Amino acid sequence: MKRVLLIMAACLLLCLPLACAKTPEEAPEAPAVTVPETLDLTLTLPLGARDDVTKTIPAYAAGFSAKGGEALTLTLANGDPTVAEGVLHENGTLYVIAHGVGETKITVNAVTASQEENASVVSVTVRDARRTLALIVLGVLAVALSVLFGKPSAKKPDPAPEEPEETPDPVVIFEEEPKDTPERS
Repeated sequence: MKRVLLIMAACLLLCLPLACAKTPEEAPEAPAVTVPETLDLTLTLPLGARDDVTKTIPAYAAGFSAKGGEALTLTLANGDPTVAEGVLHENGTLYVIAHGVGETKITVNAVTASQEENASVVSVTVRDARRTLALIVLGVLAVALSVLFGKPSAKKPDPAPEEPEETPDPVVIFEEEPKDTPERS
């Protein structure tokens, strides 16, 4: 019985490398439509005139291409047009126009004549300069107040109570009183 188990264990150990051998993996197929990577934009609305702020991305459409050089049709979808919107000009320039504070995504979709498609996303964050200014003013005010009122002085420690001097143990002396009665013998 031991021999049979030993032979089975040896066969398993010899077959283990064959079972774990990697099979050649196929390279992932390139997408039919390639698009630019996701782009993150941060725009800040100005303090004074609340005009819209525009960010220009020249030749954005040049990042789109189709396998075999097929013609592409580009369409644009705005996530939240109250925050920001995108406009794709015919020369391939993408304009991102900020309208209000918040976050949104602008998606540019590319489709070939054979209905193969892919999309690129532009993430837009719009901030307000007034909020940044308010935070700066609050910080300066906090520093001015801390300087004005100063750091509280450290409390002086109380002096340690003095220990009484040690007095020697009292000595008790017992005196015997004389007896008035004579002693009898």
